[in-house]
Amino acid sequence: MHAPDRHELNAGWTLPEAYGIDRLVLLPKNPHTLFVYWEITPGLNQKMQDQHGHSWGKGTLIIRLHDLDMRTNQDMEINHDADNWYISVDAADRTYYVELGRMLPDGRFISMLTSNTVRTPRDSISAVIDPRWRMFAFWQERYHRQIPNLSSFALFSREGQLDAEEAKYVD
Repeated sequence: MHAPDRHELNAGWTLPEAYGIDRLVLLPKNPHTLFVYWEITPGLNQKMQDQHGHSWGKGTLIIRLHDLDMRTNQDMEINHDADNWYISVDAADRTYYVELGRMLPDGRFISMLTSNTVRTPRDSISAVIDPRWRMFAFWQERYHRQIPNLSSFALFSREGQLDAEEAKYVD
C-alpha cells in the first residue's frame, strides 16, 4: 500500500487564511485552560476607527474574560498581530465568555466582538453517585483496597515472597 501524497488527500484544496466574517469563538481546552480565536474584517476595523478617531489606533488590544459564576472580569493585553490566544483560568467548573476590544488611552474599553459562553469541565470526580451505575461489592473491594507493604523496596527486599494476606489479592 502506498502513502497518498498531500495533493491526493486535499484534492487540490487549501484552507483560506480568513473567511471574511467578524467572529470570536471561545473553547474550553481543559479544566484550567480556554482557547479563543477570532477574525476581525477590515470593514469592522474601519468602522471602529471612524467612530473613535485617532485614539483608536493608539489603543491596546484587550481580551476581557468574564467569569459568570463569580461575576468578575479580567483584562489581558495581547499582541496586535495575534488571531488566537490561550487563557489560563484558576477555577474549574465555571462559566466564561470573552470580549475582544481596545483599551483607549483615556481608559475606556471599547468592545468589538463578544464570544459564545462556555463551561469548563470539573477537575475532580463527581459527587453524584447514581445507583444504576454503582460498583458491585467485589469490584469496590478490588479497586479500593490497600495492600500492605506494597512498595518497590518492600517487594525487592523480600525477594518476591508474599504473606497470606497479600497473596489473596494477586491475580
